[in-house]
Amino acid sequence: MCLGRAESVARAADETSMLVVGDRNTGGSRMRVARTGEAVARWLACAVMAVASGLLLGCASFEVDSMRVETRSLPPASQGRIVQAVDASRPDTHSSGFRLMPSGGHALATRLALIRAAHSALDLQYFIVQPDATGKEVLRELRDAAARNVRVRVLIDDLYTQGSDELLRTFAAHDNVEVRLFNPFMLRNAGVAARYLAQPFGFERLNHRMHNKMFIADGVTAITGGRNIGDEYFSRRDAGNFIDLDVLAAGPIVREIGSQFDQYWNSPLAISVTEIVRSDASRQQLQARFDAMTRAAESPALSDENEWDALAHRSPSVDMREGRLELAWGTGQSFADPPGKGLAGPVGSDYGVNRIRMNAVDRIRSADKEVLLTSPYFIPGPSGLSLLREASDRAVAVAVLTNSLASTDQPLVHSAYRRYRVPLLQAGVQLYELSPNYAGRDDRRRFFGLSAAGLHTKCLVIDRQEVFIGSMNFDPRSDHYNTENAVAILVPAVARDAAQLLNLAKREAANRVQIGADGHLEWVIPVGNEEYVHDQEPDAGGMLRLWLQLVSPLAPESLL
Repeated sequence: MCLGRAESVARAADETSMLVVGDRNTGGSRMRVARTGEAVARWLACAVMAVASGLLLGCASFEVDSMRVETRSLPPASQGRIVQAVDASRPDTHSSGFRLMPSGGHALATRLALIRAAHSALDLQYFIVQPDATGKEVLRELRDAAARNVRVRVLIDDLYTQGSDELLRTFAAHDNVEVRLFNPFMLRNAGVAARYLAQPFGFERLNHRMHNKMFIADGVTAITGGRNIGDEYFSRRDAGNFIDLDVLAAGPIVREIGSQFDQYWNSPLAISVTEIVRSDASRQQLQARFDAMTRAAESPALSDENEWDALAHRSPSVDMREGRLELAWGTGQSFADPPGKGLAGPVGSDYGVNRIRMNAVDRIRSADKEVLLTSPYFIPGPSGLSLLREASDRAVAVAVLTNSLASTDQPLVHSAYRRYRVPLLQAGVQLYELSPNYAGRDDRRRFFGLSAAGLHTKCLVIDRQEVFIGSMNFDPRSDHYNTENAVAILVPAVARDAAQLLNLAKREAANRVQIGADGHLEWVIPVGNEEYVHDQEPDAGGMLRLWLQLVSPLAPESLL
């Protein structure tokens, strides 16, 4: 009864919030309303707290099943196609191997190839698994792997699972498959604002989200980086795709990544989907429903695996078929925030330590010559501004690539970022903003994918000797609320590849921001061998610029 009345209030609030945020189904991904929805949710929560709290007293929350058995990563497989492909190029047992994957088509083909080749175990951890063609295809392939007696564990943050409950519950009905949701909401199949409002006293806990992205196959290979599981991350949409970057890893670093996955998997915040989404249907009925929802005919065709990417590489999936996975070998280290980051923990523990931010800061401070930073959501804050200014003062060349107003899927984040543009430029930082008009052109498809519209890459290159790549944005949300993961790769060849990709985006798909002679911002737009200077945000409509002027002073930077 309590939950039913809460749903009525929360759904009404969610409809109100969508008038402000906009329809998430018109021209953008779920990510388009992520931060905006969270900020609006908090504002609405303050307004209706008295009403909602009265209705919600006594409502239950999910608890960990006391009979739940902790599971750990299996030992690395000693046989199978993945082991054979890695061993064919491995120089020794102590080195880790790496390969950047800028192509969305290659990144998906590689994941599917690893699932199909898996011999013993597959572990996936993602912020978002969309119930679209790509999401269904990945789940279907995982189901088929489980049927071969491969153990499958899937951990998903619960913020954007609305509309996915049946898909995930029916997937979990298969043998050798377990699905857990991180920090779940009581209210199911409702929008972001409604979910927060249904549990107003739990806002601080629920605002803590798992932004990590990991894919581990047989304990031998792993993929991490910026991509979630969804069409727009793999260039499968007709419009509105992301420019993103993953790294494929093999060797000892995979054991580190697996250990970090286990921390989250066995966290009290990770609840089995079977405890959250109840069903009276038999396992056979659930399995039949899953099969009906994930028919192969729904999946769009993959891009050509033999097509060269921006680094002149074929897809690693082609290497897999040929039995030799070409990687650059050297040293690397994996990092992950603790699952309880941002939440109160035992005194003296590192429960809330921000490991990813600390490591990124340390690397910027260690730079001698160059820092290349790419972050789709870039709000440095006073401490970040000071950090980059200090690097510039040491004669380190600092360049930042982020989204423009026209390319961002989070205008409120842009409203906070714009406050720092002049101070950054005055500090000597080079600032570049992605142009969707240039990135999305057909002649740039090889470099940036089909119909690229926004930047989603999170990458830091230090002195072209080291690259730090993962899930973290350079903003307060990643700093304080989201858990993140990353890998540090100390292989110069990989660092040079990352620098090449970032410089390519700066040159071919971005506008350079500068301070003009009159003290106002200007955007330098490359057109062939010429450069044109604009005194307004390029590619953005007048109404959007006006709206941003109005809401910018009100945007709560600490929540963005």
